[in-house]
This record gives sequence, C-alpha cells and structure tokens, in this order.
Amino acid sequence: MKAPRRIEIPSFPKSKRLAVTTSFDDGHTHDRRIVEAFNEWGLRGTFNLNSGLLRREGTHSPDGARSYLDASEVADLYRGHEVAIHSATHPHLPRLDASQIALEVLEDRKALEDLVGYPVRGMAYPYGTYDQRTIDLLRSLGIVYCRTCENAEPCFPPKDNLTWPTTAHQYATEPSVPERFQHLYDNSRRGGVFFIWGHGFEFHDRNDWEALERIYRPLSGKPDVWYCTNIELFDYEDARKRLVIAANRQTAFNPSGLAVTILVDGVVMEIPPGATRSLISSENT
Repeated sequence: MKAPRRIEIPSFPKSKRLAVTTSFDDGHTHDRRIVEAFNEWGLRGTFNLNSGLLRREGTHSPDGARSYLDASEVADLYRGHEVAIHSATHPHLPRLDASQIALEVLEDRKALEDLVGYPVRGMAYPYGTYDQRTIDLLRSLGIVYCRTCENAEPCFPPKDNLTWPTTAHQYATEPSVPERFQHLYDNSRRGGVFFIWGHGFEFHDRNDWEALERIYRPLSGKPDVWYCTNIELFDYEDARKRLVIAANRQTAFNPSGLAVTILVDGVVMEIPPGATRSLISSENT
C-alpha cells in the first residue's frame, strides 16, 4: 500500500477558505432585528448578555432605546447562534476585587446556562477593559475566550484566547467593513477569520437601521466561507490540533467530538469524531 504524499489539516471545516463571525454586546431588544436579518442571510452571531440586567417579567420586552430583553425571550431568540458572558451587571472588571469579578462572571454564566440549556464558555469584556489580574482569574474559571475591543490582522488564532482582538468594529471607516471584506475575499490566496463586533443600539441611536444590511449582507452567501459563532472557531481549532496523523501517513485518528476536515493529496476527507480512518485510496494501492 502506498501512503499519500501529503496530508494537510485546513483551518476550517470542509476546507473553507475564510471564516466570518460576529459579536454583539449587552442583550438589548435591538438584537431581535439583527437575529432576524442574520437568519435570513445565513450569518451567525455571538451575543454577549448581562443576565443581571435582563427583565424578568415573563413577557417580551417593549422596544426602546436601551431596553433589555426579557429573560424568557433568550432561548428562542438566539437559537442557532451563541449566547456568551458579558458579566452580570456590566462593571469595569479591573476596578473590582477578585471575589467580585468571579461573582460577576460566574453568576452571569450560570444564569445564562439556565436560560439556554448548554454550557456558556465564551465572554466579552464589559467596556472592553481588562488587566492581567482579570485575565488570570478568568482563565482559572474555565473561560475559553474573551473578546476585547481591540483590532488586529490577523485576529485568529489569538496569542492569548482571553485577549482576543477583532478585525474591526461594525462602523469602522476607511475602509468600511464591506470594503475590508471584499478586499480580503478577492485575494484567493488569503484565508483567515473576519470578525466584526458592535451593539444593536448603535443602529437605533444613529437612526441608521439601513446600516445593518449595508454592513453585514455583503459578507453573506459566499460558498467558500464558513459562517460560525465565536465558540465554534475555538472548538474547531482545538479539534484540528488534536487530530493524529499516523507517522506512516496511512491512518488518521480524531479524538475530538467534532468532525475534522483533512486534505489527502488535495482531496477533501472528513474524519468523524472518535474515528480512525484509512488514508489509503484504491488509486494508491
């Protein structure tokens, strides 16, 4: 049997060239319009909520300039997207002692998990403020990633998961978000993650809901782009790093819980979770 000449592990599932992900903060009623549009366009969002500020009336919150959602809306509204931590009450975390930081994060996490029914593992810093003490504490609490308000190119994988920068804020200019994306997409030799963040209230406060379509729709509908949530990026990166290719290049073992894509002499192949697969094709025997 003849082993493949080369086995590669692409960055994204199905060997997609790029990944697009987004992040929105606070959990205001404006998220309803964002989710509705994203569901129509095939985009995925991560929504960082302050559980201590959500209404608890058991009915949908009325729309308002900075009106928070009711807790009863969360599970249905964000289904198919990711709910993540933003602290319970949105303080500047570096101004708190360690016990208060832990309470803000863990209480938010537990409350959100009660609402959505799955482990909540990601986070965005309230106000974008953090320090090394905060980072170290969050790491000890098992937070997988924490998004900052900083920008970097490339933005993924970050040097530290708990200081994760984005590509740009949604209202970035010179160039705008659609222009940045098109420049990246048009270069067929480039890959990577395109990561945009913002708040729903920005569209409301600027009386600019047209911007939702202007900014985000041009990112959608590309067949070679993986549209994912923030946590999906980190989970897949972890899974692909754990994949074991035999030294003789005849088999691959996937110890993770996710299917992982490989390229076997340029041919796409999926290794199911927990499976060992032969990499020898009939053409190589």
